[in-house]
Amino acid sequence: MPIVVVAQEKTLAALTTRLLKTRTPKAVKEKAAQAIREANPGLDLVHLRPGMVVVVPRLADLRGGDHDDLVDESLDLFLAQVKGEVDALLEVADAALKDEKAELEQMAKVLDVMEVQQAAQNDPLLQENLQLLRSSIDDDVTAAGDNTDILLNGIEQWYTDIDDLSTLW
Repeated sequence: MPIVVVAQEKTLAALTTRLLKTRTPKAVKEKAAQAIREANPGLDLVHLRPGMVVVVPRLADLRGGDHDDLVDESLDLFLAQVKGEVDALLEVADAALKDEKAELEQMAKVLDVMEVQQAAQNDPLLQENLQLLRSSIDDDVTAAGDNTDILLNGIEQWYTDIDDLSTLW
């Protein structure tokens, strides 16, 4: 059976109105709503939320006359929304990486300040701590790059999966 992705509808009645032709008799709307309930026994159709996937049995009087077009449009919209969210995740991750690298570079610069270097020359413990801190900063820069690469590979796989999903209908 085809499916539809809930947009802004909050009730089954609103979803049925979206799916059916404008001048559909009330009895037909009720019959369509009942068919949708029967096709979705485990779904809370009283409290719909955007993004919910609802199975829609083949119904007469569908808006536009072609059920498959309606389903295709809904799924295309859903996949576009998923791609948009993945794009947003990528932007946030990229900004976070830039911020982290800038912060680490700033910390590394503090270690190179002449006064810090002079103080370290007179205190072996401080010198050792500065070396450990510099090593830790270098490790953090490497880890940030590695984590970003992992995220980018995951996002690339998500895009591939989304493209694969779009070919299923």
